[in-house]
Amino acid sequence: MKCASWNVRSLNNKVEHVMNFLEDNNISIFFVTETWLTDENNNTTAQIKNHGYKLYQMYRKDKSGGGVAIIYKACVRLIKVFANNDGSFEAINAKLKLVDGSVVF
Repeated sequence: MKCASWNVRSLNNKVEHVMNFLEDNNISIFFVTETWLTDENNNTTAQIKNHGYKLYQMYRKDKSGGGVAIIYKACVRLIKVFANNDGSFEAINAKLKLVDGSVVF
């Protein structure tokens, strides 16, 4: 299983480039900072899903920029864990498990 992390400075204007990178490099779990997404259902999230990936994100509701996300293959089960975001930064907590039940650390 391959993981990667990238400060993309907006998924909105480069989602196809990012998804091609994930597919070309067989990335299973991708940690993203500076997503600049503003909601959960938009063209960018639809494109991610069309590539067979799922998305767990924390976006900024009252400001532009920022945001973090985990983009992961469907074979990975992500369990959301509560994150107390106080407004000064975004964070995501999650447990990741493979479909067969083995734990990914």
